[in-house]
Amino acid sequence: MKRSEQKPSPKCEGSKSNGPNRKQDAQENKRRPASAKSKPETKKTHEPSTSKQEKQPVECEKKKSPAQTANKKQADKCEKEKSSSTPVEKKHTDKNEKQKPAAKKSDKKQTEKSEKQKFPVTSLDRKYTDKSEKQKPPFKTLDKKPTDKCVKEKSQSTSLDKETAKDTAPVNTILKERLSGHQDKCKLSMEEVSPAARAINSFINEFIKELKEISSLNWSSFKSGSYYDKTKNCHPDEFDIMFYPILSVEVNFDDMKIPGFYKVKMVSPRVPELEHVLDKDRYILPDKFKKYVFGLFDRVLGPDGIRQGRRTKRKPTLNPCSPAYTVYYYAFPGKSPIDIDLVPSFYIDGWPPGKIARKINPSWISIDDVVNKAMISYDVVCKTCPEGGADKDLLFRLSFSRTEKMLVKHANSADKLNFKKNAFRFIKLCVQDLKDKHPRKVKKFCSYHIKQFMFTQYDTWPTRESEEVRIQRCLIGELIKTLSLETPTILNYIIINDNVIRYVPSDEIAVIVKGLQEKVKLLH
Repeated sequence: MKRSEQKPSPKCEGSKSNGPNRKQDAQENKRRPASAKSKPETKKTHEPSTSKQEKQPVECEKKKSPAQTANKKQADKCEKEKSSSTPVEKKHTDKNEKQKPAAKKSDKKQTEKSEKQKFPVTSLDRKYTDKSEKQKPPFKTLDKKPTDKCVKEKSQSTSLDKETAKDTAPVNTILKERLSGHQDKCKLSMEEVSPAARAINSFINEFIKELKEISSLNWSSFKSGSYYDKTKNCHPDEFDIMFYPILSVEVNFDDMKIPGFYKVKMVSPRVPELEHVLDKDRYILPDKFKKYVFGLFDRVLGPDGIRQGRRTKRKPTLNPCSPAYTVYYYAFPGKSPIDIDLVPSFYIDGWPPGKIARKINPSWISIDDVVNKAMISYDVVCKTCPEGGADKDLLFRLSFSRTEKMLVKHANSADKLNFKKNAFRFIKLCVQDLKDKHPRKVKKFCSYHIKQFMFTQYDTWPTRESEEVRIQRCLIGELIKTLSLETPTILNYIIINDNVIRYVPSDEIAVIVKGLQEKVKLLH
């Protein structure tokens, strides 16, 4: 090599192998492991390195002088390879590490070799790595800051399993007998059940038969309520029956302003009997539909209607928002009448979108296919929406009575203690006692609200053996805490963001809380 070619290239004057930096280089080489001195990092972030590109930096690093490069262009390549440790390039390298394409098969062996020979992290590397970490954008925390105040406050509720485990209060014979006495009070008399069931079945069959004779629609019925899911207390004196015409309708879920309330459109071809209950866009007017069907019910139970109609008396309508036509049915002479709620509705195949209704998967039901069958359909009923809005007169209320019936009916299927239904019935009995004691103050809080609360508690039901007394008092304690929140909240088990007690007055909830606090003392 000629002497003139040994003159350092201007491009390499700032490299660490020149001038006074040569001593610093030597000191760093002493501190580095032998493997690090012999071979530098050959990994390239922008694109897979060729064997020729990887060889040159190694040779340049060994000789520690850019003067031995072949020409100015080669020196530039060397400088480019070395400059990757600068702060600017380091930041760029960190960014591109995530976007680096997979290595080709031909480079796989060389890549694995270079990975083993990586330099140890120096203090300089840590400095810039820490700096780049600080500059990363923070993760989104939307999930940690719920906008819904009700959801935020509901999170204060604890697992029933954990609460029961923390309950160390003694359980003695007196407490067990006290709870057993309340459970006996809940039991239905079998002497009453069978006659009542036969009477109601006969009533429904005759009712449907007459309804089809006075209407051109094809009507069907569904039995819901506590009697049919086996959580009825004391007497078989209340029944809920849904009546619906077999028609094709669809729910418009575009408007999500009020959870659980949506517009319903008639999809079936022209239905002359119901044309007067539709608006110009063929949306069904719930109030008109309810009044029309109530008129049909009047005819079925009138003097020219079914035989059982002569033993019925319509209950005065105290709540115009209610979707039910309620009658007292005097099935047995000399005994109290049976309270029957007749509810006009529409049956809908399928399940609402996930943003409207969650897909349930309760671990407390062990019977195969029960949950799948519970999510094949739902209904809409003519419950008046208590909130204002532009389309308030078009809103129906979603009803999951079919689903809830199956869930409650099989609630004990995975429960070794066989206590879920009894716990539900005990709380219902406590609230009913408060209604009987304060009939003017406790009006809106009902068994439907307790049912939604219980579904949530079933999800965290104790998995270990425990006394029924301990479980029951923890349940009532959880209900008291839930109702004592700044915004009392019982979330619907199926409908998203639906606080089912948002329309219950605060003074009524205060009476219930105080009453439950007295009830729970009986179990301590």
